[in-house]
Amino acid sequence: MPERTPFYGRPGLNTETYDVRAEQDLAAQRLDGDVAFYLEQAGRVGGPVLELGGGTGRVAWRFAEAGFDVVLLDLSPGMLDLAEAKRSSKPADVDQRLQTLRADMRDFQLDRQFAMAIAPFRAFAALPTWQDQHLCLETTREHLRERGLLILHVFDPRLDLCLPELTAPLSPDRGRVRHPVSGNEIRIDVLSRHNDPLAQMLEERWRFTETDSNGRVVRQEEEILRLRWTYRYEMRHLLELAGFEVEAEFSDFRGSPPAYGREQVWLARKA
Repeated sequence: MPERTPFYGRPGLNTETYDVRAEQDLAAQRLDGDVAFYLEQAGRVGGPVLELGGGTGRVAWRFAEAGFDVVLLDLSPGMLDLAEAKRSSKPADVDQRLQTLRADMRDFQLDRQFAMAIAPFRAFAALPTWQDQHLCLETTREHLRERGLLILHVFDPRLDLCLPELTAPLSPDRGRVRHPVSGNEIRIDVLSRHNDPLAQMLEERWRFTETDSNGRVVRQEEEILRLRWTYRYEMRHLLELAGFEVEAEFSDFRGSPPAYGREQVWLARKA
């Protein structure tokens, strides 16, 4: 059975507005310090850096600008095209530090090892089973130097939002953003939600509507978001099973201690 199209699997309004939406979402959830946090950790352990699910290069280009060699790995051609499109605005030395690669984070082979690997903004949650997550962790570990650092960011599930009877999103209106090229308004709506507590999966149907300055709809697209939620101690066990030693665990990028229903930010060393 073929795999379903990922949320960012094709070009369109979803991928084109990713950067501006990510910044808004991170700020709204008090997670806007993520890039600074990753850079601080890279300053502590050095480079090169491997980014899993790096998408448009929102984080990876910041590493390159800070002087780190970085490999951005993603499965979406549309997202990688957007990352590559940013090259033209970068100085030559920055341009040379970033390599993009279309590959599956569960199964990739690079002829180098890294001082640090990251999976930012819940990219790890896109893996649909614990077996997929375990395979990703094992593969990543193989690409880390001895005592190399892995940083994972996933959401901490709220049990009231994981119930099977929850069939409608709590917040259908996900706001509006300006298209970074056309300047048109993009409205984002979540039309439906389905939870599978057995598989620990949520599925939401999102609609993106672009309107011009006259209020005319010029594009309307729908995508399916599928994420696996991972409980806190399950995540710890997955890391240990794959050969990592947990160094620290936070609920945000400000160093706050673990907290139910917020975020999981894991720092783990290759054991």
